[in-house]
Amino acid sequence: MKTTPNPDTGAVRLNRFLADAGLGSRRGVEDLIRGGRVAVNGAVVLALGTRVVPGRDLVEVDGARVQDVTTGLVFAFHKPVGVVCTLKGQGGQPTLLPYKRQADLPAPVMPVGRLDADSSGLLLWTDSGTLSQALCRPGSGIWKTYAVTLAHQLRAREAGIFTGGTLELDGRPCLPCRLEAVRQNGRAWLVHLHEGRKRQIRRMFRAVGNRVLTLHRVAVGPVSLGRLEAGRFRALPPAEVAALREALASETRNR
Repeated sequence: MKTTPNPDTGAVRLNRFLADAGLGSRRGVEDLIRGGRVAVNGAVVLALGTRVVPGRDLVEVDGARVQDVTTGLVFAFHKPVGVVCTLKGQGGQPTLLPYKRQADLPAPVMPVGRLDADSSGLLLWTDSGTLSQALCRPGSGIWKTYAVTLAHQLRAREAGIFTGGTLELDGRPCLPCRLEAVRQNGRAWLVHLHEGRKRQIRRMFRAVGNRVLTLHRVAVGPVSLGRLEAGRFRALPPAEVAALREALASETRNR
C-alpha cells in the first residue's frame, strides 16, 4: 500500500521513528517496512518515504504498538574479555544478554557498536536510535581511547606512521591517531582513534610487525570507563549525555 507523506511539520520519517524506538538501525528497520510488518493507523505501509507524527499516529510492528518517544537513556558498560557483543548466542560463547537481564535494563536499550571478544572496556548502551546511529556512523569522528599492551617495543618510526596518517588498511589510508606512552618500555600505550574499522587497532600494529596482547577501551569522547567494574553498568547523568551529543555535533561541524 502506497501512502502519501504526511505534510505536518511535526512529521518524521517512519524509519527514523522506528530506529528511535530502539527497533534497529534505520537501514535495519527498513527491512521491517519492506516485509509488511509495520502498520500506521491500522494500515500496513510499504513505502519507505512514509512519515508519521509522533504522539498522533499509531505505529505498530507485528501488531504491537511502538512507543512514541524514547527516554534517552544512555549507559556505560564494562565489557569483560571473552564476551561477544551480541545478545544472541554464537557457538556457546558468553553474550551480553545475561548482563542486560541482571541489570534489568529496559528492552529498547541496546549496545552501541562492538568490541572484539578478546578486548575489554567501555561499551555504550542506549535506547536512542539516533544517538546509536550517530556513534556508529563511519564519519562521526568522535575520539575513542584504548589502553594497549604490545608484544614488542614500538619504535619512533612506527609511531610516526600511525600519527602521520601514512598507514594503509584495505587499500586506503587510516586517519592520523594520537599515541601516549604509558610506560617507558615502549610496549604500553594509549591510542586515541577517531575512526572504527573492523579490528582496526590490532590490524594497524600487525601492519608494522607488532602484535597487540591486550586491548582495553577506556573512553568514548567525553565518557570515561573510570573504575566501573567488569560486567557492571552505570547510567550516564544528563550532563554527561549532553556532553556526548555535543562532542558528536562538534566533530560533525568540523568535518
